[in-house]
Amino acid sequence: MKRLSILFVLLLGLLLAGCTPPSLSDLPIEIPGNPQLPNLDQLRDLGLPDLSSIPNLPQINDLPILNAGENAIVFAGPMEKQIAVGERIPGTDIVLSGIGADGAEFQIGGLRAMRTLGDSLDFDGNWPGIGGVTYNVRLRVYLVGDKSVRAAGVHRLLVENITPQEQAVTPQGNLLKIPYAASANSGERLKGNSLGYVGSQDRGAEFSGLPSGDFPYRKVGDSLQWRGYLRSDLPIEYNMRVVFYNETSVQVAGIATIQLP
Repeated sequence: MKRLSILFVLLLGLLLAGCTPPSLSDLPIEIPGNPQLPNLDQLRDLGLPDLSSIPNLPQINDLPILNAGENAIVFAGPMEKQIAVGERIPGTDIVLSGIGADGAEFQIGGLRAMRTLGDSLDFDGNWPGIGGVTYNVRLRVYLVGDKSVRAAGVHRLLVENITPQEQAVTPQGNLLKIPYAASANSGERLKGNSLGYVGSQDRGAEFSGLPSGDFPYRKVGDSLQWRGYLRSDLPIEYNMRVVFYNETSVQVAGIATIQLP
């Protein structure tokens, strides 16, 4: 799935560049300067939806321009959601209240909104029940069934005041799974967790911050996990793979699973 590979490069660029990301159509498959970057199809098992068969979906650059502070982290990527009658899209004010001959009836911000195939479901605001967490959603309805609607597009989560702490905690309850990508130079930590990059060794990329007694080396394509707290009220789990490393830097990509109200 070449589009999936391109998407992971987009996520890397989003976090590394700190600026408005390019559209998928403008993005090269390889990161400039890293011609050895492999095809990343092996990351599909981490749960990233393949939306390549659905036309005219929103893309990352359709989200509002965002300036994240030094002590904040941004997660962004594709989203596909089945919404049952009576269900709210988590983190938003969008509720599917019914389905009839005219299409799907939603309540958006408490107001009635009819939606049919191709119509938008957008949200920009604070995640309810928690401070310092902003959520953006850009979806399009692509299927209206008898009891549910399916929508797809992109979403983004901004978490402020992060203080990552490694701990053997498992997120549970209301979970948000969202792509994660990051890089670190030798001697630096990956943003959003306590893993650090030591450097390139004979046995692979060497990481610090792993539980005591864990093998610290990973090669391209190898998995890497981390569990703990993004901040004291946000349990998080990362399932990542190494996508590139050399003597001076490393890049990882995968899925973050965050427990939210």
